[in-house]
Amino acid sequence: MNLAGIDLNLLLVFDAVMKERNATRAGMAIGMSQPAVSNALNRLRHIMKDDLFVRGPDGMRPTSRAQELANPIRHALAEIEEALNPASFDPANAERTFVIATTDYASMTLMPYLASYISDEAPKVNIHTIPIQGRLYEKLDSQEADFGITALSETPERFGRMDMHSDEFVVMMRPDHPLARHKNSIPLEEYSAARHLLVTPRGDARGFMDEQLEKRGLKRQISMTINSFGPGPMIVMSSDLILTIPSRMAGKCAQFFDLHIMPSPIQPPKELTGGVMIWHNRLTNHPAHTWFRQLIKRASDDFIQHGFEHYMNVSLDPNKDLLASQ
Repeated sequence: MNLAGIDLNLLLVFDAVMKERNATRAGMAIGMSQPAVSNALNRLRHIMKDDLFVRGPDGMRPTSRAQELANPIRHALAEIEEALNPASFDPANAERTFVIATTDYASMTLMPYLASYISDEAPKVNIHTIPIQGRLYEKLDSQEADFGITALSETPERFGRMDMHSDEFVVMMRPDHPLARHKNSIPLEEYSAARHLLVTPRGDARGFMDEQLEKRGLKRQISMTINSFGPGPMIVMSSDLILTIPSRMAGKCAQFFDLHIMPSPIQPPKELTGGVMIWHNRLTNHPAHTWFRQLIKRASDDFIQHGFEHYMNVSLDPNKDLLASQ
């Protein structure tokens, strides 16, 4: 196909509709009216000899041909954008949105620091977090997200990676919970017999603790499941439920809630204890992305250094970067 006969703005429209699945929202994203978007789509349909999008109850559904075109067009637009971007990035005057695919763990521990840095150093920069939904690599490939922050042991070669802090898991409960009588650790049998709150972003009915307990011939009672850590402190404070939670998040919760926190008698596999930031290699040398990666790493380092106070009966051992019982 001869590119000289194609208005490349049509590809911007295609990409916007592919992302939004709605002509009105796509137009808002790229500064066009809904009729202009519809007109552009009609022109593109004529060129491609395909409907590209058909209306459905959940929005504009891409055809098979549109799905084939989506990633190549998005990657091509990204290459053009990067080529036209300035060679340097001025955060004080930049107007840009960075999208991070992550869990509420990073949102609760890193975002307060990022919000402070952005307010002081880059007031026109926006941060938008989205859920991973088991599609992190897909979202980075398609540029739905600029970065991913999660726990991963390995990443494909097409992605850059920066390891951040490691973590242990602790058990969180109300101060007068029966298990709070133990001074240093919870006996494994009493831990498994307790009523548990499970955080499961993907809706799983069990977690890594259950696999570890099964190896020891034990089984715990999961009395409630939720899909994010945020409500956890309020739930355990008003019940006999206990929550096994990353220590850094527990420390953050303890700054705002009256909680009793103890080391967990079972720790997760090593691949689940480390935080990692990943991004697509095509953005490695992009000035804006380089700046933002450094900002995330700075937030992680600052949280490790300043984000802890001694709380309840657990403290951070700075020599090991792990929790130790007081």
